[in-house]
This record gives sequence, structure tokens and C-alpha cells, in this order.
Amino acid sequence: MQTLIPPSASGVVRPVGRFGRVFGFGLTTRAILILLGGFLGAVPAFFHAGKPWPMFVWDAVVLVLVLFDLLLLPPPSAITVTRRFIHSPAIGQRSEIQLEVLHDARRPFDVFLTDDLHPSLAAAPLTAYVKAFPREPAVETLNFTPRERGDFSLGRIYLRVRGALGLVERWAVVEMPQAVRVYPSSVRPEESTEFYLIRARQIELQKRRLRMRGMGRDFESLRDYRDSDDLRNISWTATARRAKLIAREFVAERSQQVWIVLDAGRLSQTAVELSNRPALPQSAIRPAVQEETLFSVTQLDQATNAAVMLAQVIGGSGDKFALLAYGRSIQQLLLPGGGPAHLRLFIDLLSSVRSERAEANHLQAASKLKNLQRRHGLVIWITEIAESANTPEILAALAQLERHHVVILVLIRHPELEALASRTPANAEEMYASAAAQEVLDRRRVQIVQLQQQGVLIVETTGAEAGAAAVSKYLEVKAKSLL
Repeated sequence: MQTLIPPSASGVVRPVGRFGRVFGFGLTTRAILILLGGFLGAVPAFFHAGKPWPMFVWDAVVLVLVLFDLLLLPPPSAITVTRRFIHSPAIGQRSEIQLEVLHDARRPFDVFLTDDLHPSLAAAPLTAYVKAFPREPAVETLNFTPRERGDFSLGRIYLRVRGALGLVERWAVVEMPQAVRVYPSSVRPEESTEFYLIRARQIELQKRRLRMRGMGRDFESLRDYRDSDDLRNISWTATARRAKLIAREFVAERSQQVWIVLDAGRLSQTAVELSNRPALPQSAIRPAVQEETLFSVTQLDQATNAAVMLAQVIGGSGDKFALLAYGRSIQQLLLPGGGPAHLRLFIDLLSSVRSERAEANHLQAASKLKNLQRRHGLVIWITEIAESANTPEILAALAQLERHHVVILVLIRHPELEALASRTPANAEEMYASAAAQEVLDRRRVQIVQLQQQGVLIVETTGAEAGAAAVSKYLEVKAKSLL
């Protein structure tokens, strides 16, 4: 989304340190090697005493060239640097920034830039090289992969400006305070054919639903009364005007309200290893950075990614979507709405949701949702059932909601636990671990059956597939007219 791209920042270069104007430069590797070559002029001194003068002449010439190269360097104040984000940064997706150098000096020179990004955006500082010509922007594009959601502050970019002879370079820095927000990973249509298919299916379901008359409570039109009509549908005011029975005709509700509820409690801190996927076409990424790398994301990060995908599909179908993210207390709350502005606000709030170390207060979240959503609606709750000797609190919370709403419970499944339960133990320690895993899974299955008997719709999936699984269940609910 273009509206989520951080604004660009620019700054004027200044010398490093208090005495940077005088001492803020150094010799390059080329200059040092040339100076070391002057020792060859001292070779005759080993054979003829008192004749090391060729070495001193050589060093003097080199130092004069160094001074000349230094004088040709532009002053730091003549250089302006701009940092520009090409895409809205999303967790786990490769993004691009552009570093632009512009100066009004008379001669071109080489610039080496080091952008010390926040560690959550890049594990190591990003480096770039540009050839800066007078009054012509020199641009270099860098790739990075954010590893955390939230707001981060960017600051300095360090420069090494090298002269025409390549003998000396000036050290400088530019202060560029810039606020950047890393969003949940959003689904980009050009990256997934499946997303197009989901959208096509939900649009067709929407058209079919709008043609269903008499099954909702949204007023459509007036018509003559029929014997099969409900007496409650008679419009008595129209009947009085026309002196005959007139009935109101209804259609299925055209705008349902869907709440996306995220559990940010203790279990949401569970980390998994994923490979990053590029946010850009592979042709736009340099071969050196096309290889996938592994990084850790939490269960909450995967849940926020699924929430963004859900919001996109729900909004595209004409329904209104809302957000409730909670831990021990309510972290983020967004009332039902639709449209691009509402989606942007939805994503903004999701980027600020944080995992908590304590167990989440499910009953408080259910009570809050009951007070806010009194009309029949759909609740998509992304959570995990905590392992407890007593009845988990989430079961009681869902029992409060399923009486008035359609509830889809998206449970994050952990394949490693199933693998532990199914393996053949080699010793007593592994036997105890496998038995414990089997007990946890058995208790979980019993709880899932209890929820299904109460009328809760269950979706068991991995964190990486939570978005697609939740969207499929949402479309299934719409197809069956359960709302």
C-alpha cells in the first residue's frame, strides 16, 4: 500500500566530531601503499652511506599530492543525503530503501555510505557506493528484511568522501531522524494466484447472497400480501394508504460485522523459524541477495499476518471488520468499519500489538466483545488452548459468545508436538517426553470436541497457514448463510 510507505527524510552532511573540519579525514589504502613504496628509495643507503634522499623526495611528492587531493574535496555542507523507502516495510518480507546523494560542487567524487539501521530492520549496517556528479542525484538501492513489528527510529548515515586521486577521504555524517513503522506481512495480489481465486469466489458469493430475498432483515421493497407471508412483515401504514394488505420484502443483510480477535498472551510468544520471501519480483532483486534466509517470528506475528489477510478479504466482500487484541487487558480496539482508510487503521493498530508474559484474560475479552457487539455477527478468534489441569479459561469465554454469534476458533497447531508424540522412544527419558506429548494432544482433542458440541467452528492449522485457513472458513460460513 502506497499510503503505508514512510515519508522520506533528508539532511545536510556535517563533519564528524568537534574538530572534524580539521582532523576529519584520513589516508586511503592507495596512499599508504604508495608511501610504503618510498622505502625502495632507501635501498641505495645500504650501499652508499648518507644517501636516503630519494625516499624523502618520494614521500614529499606523495604528501603534496595528498594535500592537493584534500583541497579538491567538497565541503560537507555542499552534500545532501536523502533516505527514501520504496515499499511499506513488513515483517519477514524483503523491502528496499534508496540512498540519494546530491551536491553542488564542481567536480565528481566517490561516496561510500553506511546506513546504521535499527537492528530489528537489518542485522548489520547497510553499505553503498555511489559516484556523485555535480547537481545530479546519485542513487543506490539497498535491501533489508524487517524482523519485528512496531515503530522504530532511524538516525545517522555515515559517509566517506574520496577525492579524484583516491589518496584521501573525508569522514562525515548526516543526522536524519525518521520514524518507521513495520507492519504485519500483507498479502500482495501479484505474489499469490490463490489470493485472486479467493477474491473471485467471495465476490461470487456476495452476488449470490444479494439475490436471496426474504431471508434477512434488510428492507428491500413493498408488495401485495400473500397467504404464506408472516404477519409481522405487514406494513400497516402502507396497508392503510392503499386499503389492502401490503407486506414488506427483505433481503439478506448486505453488510455483516466480523470481529477479528487476537490473543497476545503468554502462548503467543512461541517462536518458529521461517524463511523470508521477497516482497519484490525476483528480477528486481540482485542475484547476491536472492537466497532465502531463516529468521524467527512469534506466533503473534503469524496471527497478525493472518488478520491482515482476513481484513482484506472481508472488506472486499462488503462486510465490516473490527479488531480486538488483548493480553491481561485490552491492547487494541477498532470498531467495525470498511474501506481503505479503515484497513490502514486496522494495520496500524496491529503493528503495535505486543506479546505479554502472563496468561491472557480471555473472559475479559469475551465480556468486552459482548458489550460492543450486541447484534448477531461473526467472531474469528485466533488463539491457542493453554495446557492446564483445570478447564481452560478460553472454553468459558467462547461459551459466552457462541449463544449470540457465529464463532470461528483458529487454533495454532504445533507439528513438533505431534512429531514428539508419534516417535518411537529410544530410552526412558524419551519415553516420558512422548507420553507427556500424547497426553497433551489427547486433552486438546477432548476440549476441541467439547467446543464443537457447543457450536464453535474449529480451524486447526499451523501459524504460517492460519490466514488461508481462516479465510476459507469465513467463505464457507458465508456460503452456508450462517450469518
